[in-house]
Amino acid sequence: MRLTALLLLLTTGCYYEPNVGGQVVQGIDAGDPDAAPIIGACDNRDTDPNKPVSFGKDIRPLQTRSPNGCGPCHLRVGGTSGFDQTSYQSLRKGGINSGARIIIAGDPCNSIMYQKLGRTPPFGSRMPFNGPPFWTAEERQLLHDWIAEGALNN
Repeated sequence: MRLTALLLLLTTGCYYEPNVGGQVVQGIDAGDPDAAPIIGACDNRDTDPNKPVSFGKDIRPLQTRSPNGCGPCHLRVGGTSGFDQTSYQSLRKGGINSGARIIIAGDPCNSIMYQKLGRTPPFGSRMPFNGPPFWTAEERQLLHDWIAEGALNN
């Protein structure tokens, strides 16, 4: 274990190992029964335009729940990898690796937060790090649709 990883583990209780997922078949990850389509098969359209998704009512509770929310790694000021989800504003800033690409309003398929919840994230580990259980397909779809609707602070 590298010194930086050891320090991260000791100071935050979180340690990230590279985990880029399993075998992908026909745009869906065959190793995950709840898998969302992979990036190449992703569609940025809202799946139900008649049903608005609320950050406060739908997304925030998924972030703060236990055991498979965002936990001690990102729900504190500074967060692991600089990604702080303590507020809507800090969430939108992203972390060291993601920056503003964490959530690209109207573009869930290229939003790193949506990608990191799937089986094949673009870098690092699948989130939440303390999973399984991971977010279900329905939960990931809520995040997808919230981003597709503009990722509003509603």
